[in-house]
Amino acid sequence: MKTSESPPKPSKPSRKSGSAEPDLEKLGTSKTSESPPKPSRPSRKPESPESDLSKLGNSLITKFHVLMRISQIYDSKNVALHQFIEESLQGINALIDREKTLTLRIVKDDLFLNDQRLRYSVEGFTSFKYLLIQCKKRFIGEIIFKDPLEEKTLKEFVYAFMGLEEGKQENASLLNQQLMDKAIPSIEVGPLEISDEDEEAFTFRKEDQHEVAKRVFFETIGTIKDFMSNIKGKQYAEVRKLKRLAQNAVHLVMEDESILLGMTTIKNYDEYTFNHSVNVAIYSLAIGKRLEISRKNLTDLAVTALMHDIGKSKIPREVLNKPAPFDEGEWGLMKKHPVMGVEIVLNLKQLGEINPRMVMGIFDHHLKSDFSGYPKLFKKKEVSLFGKIIQIADSYDAMTTPTMYRKNPFTPEQALGIMLKERAIHFDPLLLKVFIGIVGIYPVGSLVLLNPRELGIVYKANPTPGWMDRPRVILISRDEKGDARKEMVDLAEWDDKGQFKRSILKTLDPYKYHIDISKYFLNRA
Repeated sequence: MKTSESPPKPSKPSRKSGSAEPDLEKLGTSKTSESPPKPSRPSRKPESPESDLSKLGNSLITKFHVLMRISQIYDSKNVALHQFIEESLQGINALIDREKTLTLRIVKDDLFLNDQRLRYSVEGFTSFKYLLIQCKKRFIGEIIFKDPLEEKTLKEFVYAFMGLEEGKQENASLLNQQLMDKAIPSIEVGPLEISDEDEEAFTFRKEDQHEVAKRVFFETIGTIKDFMSNIKGKQYAEVRKLKRLAQNAVHLVMEDESILLGMTTIKNYDEYTFNHSVNVAIYSLAIGKRLEISRKNLTDLAVTALMHDIGKSKIPREVLNKPAPFDEGEWGLMKKHPVMGVEIVLNLKQLGEINPRMVMGIFDHHLKSDFSGYPKLFKKKEVSLFGKIIQIADSYDAMTTPTMYRKNPFTPEQALGIMLKERAIHFDPLLLKVFIGIVGIYPVGSLVLLNPRELGIVYKANPTPGWMDRPRVILISRDEKGDARKEMVDLAEWDDKGQFKRSILKTLDPYKYHIDISKYFLNRA
């Protein structure tokens, strides 16, 4: 409840220890009028206009901090509030008179006054952060003071600002309309300019996670396609966007990995290399999450996985898309793509400081545990963690995806069976175990026959130990009109008799039954 108590006044900055007078008695002397005059100090160098503006700007922020706090506690008619605003107006209006127009603008996590970045002091940090947070919450990115202010004008602005509903992007327009209605032409606000990262974070909060996953998935395919095309022309404009999309994928996997894992059922025959790169990144992130890799390193892992086949951009398209097996020369060229990929990445200055694990991940992803893969090494070395992770993701997606030379791929169950047989030779056994724990013995996208004679598609593995055979499933059925009807069920659900309502009898080949698995994930409710 608002009261009429006096508001707290901002504390005065403490005097620096160097400016305090010494205790003369402790020095064995006394302070008298006959004390010798102190030597005069050299005159201080006058402050630059920029330094002066920065100091005045920080004072302005402190005043607004206190005013905003007061508006949350006291009624607008409070007497002490009147006194504080009167004191504040002197400094604010003096600054407006000097600068003619004052524009306080937010750029990412910085405040600018008339295009000069304000550098806050230790004492001013609290005020700086408070104003920044309050503006961002209300999507206000700019406050413009066009003319000197009156007490009523400043008071009404502060109360109107703090009264805005948090989280509304249209707040700038709403506040400007309120100011016009109150006949306050001297103040205007502008909307917050949202950066790529902030925009994605906001979208994740407001938008359905499944819709976000679809957008991120297809945007990443388009970006990696443009990226690999640009490399041929020695243009690397898509690097920054690729890193941002990798960060988005990390966010989605941390929230609910099953959403992005569902996207891997989308198999684009004509865009295999690009689609495959995105799928490998998703599987790699899921493994990295289980290994509790930090978010920063997860982003590096995602970027590495997205670029693991980047060396193929140097291989002629007629070789990549050859429908028949490679001849010896073509296969020799294909085996060079990890080395060519490393050369490309080392030339990408836009990546910033390149994590060595990214380079080794691209180099290692075809080495295999027994070094029977490629490139051939003169001296054996330990395969990197990124390389081991990407190797598993790469192999699984390649086996379950139709290609030019393999029209009918393995089912997820068949692919895992093959990988288990080869685990001692080709894969890290512990990481493969982690991967199977993620996708389950019935991986996401598996077409299954259930015991009440129903068809279903696995959309989420059961994370409970010992319950891997009880995933969550989308039932495939038709209503009386013949339209597809989708119902999501949990195979761990019991009936009244204490029996499982449904169980998996066996897996089926979706290609044999002409069932497009991906459409059930794209259109999932």
